[in-house]
Amino acid sequence: MEDESKDALKIHKVRVVAGRLIPVYNKKREAFSTAKRQYQAVWVEDYDGGNERCLLLTEHELERAEYRARQNPEDLPKKGFIADLLD
Repeated sequence: MEDESKDALKIHKVRVVAGRLIPVYNKKREAFSTAKRQYQAVWVEDYDGGNERCLLLTEHELERAEYRARQNPEDLPKKGFIADLLD
């Protein structure tokens, strides 16, 4: 548990940016024994910059989404050269 506290302090020092995955710890895990210990948080918004929201995803959910993207490369939006440089 002490390691988790040290990791949590490191996590809080990460600058939150839309689209950046940030590991967060499940603070109520003790009450729910089957709950995951850690999630990946990511802030996203709609294509027009509205409807900003935060998503919490498990590693399994991320792997599943990556698999879906690999299976359907024709459906992926293309990233522009300038956007790629600014990442």
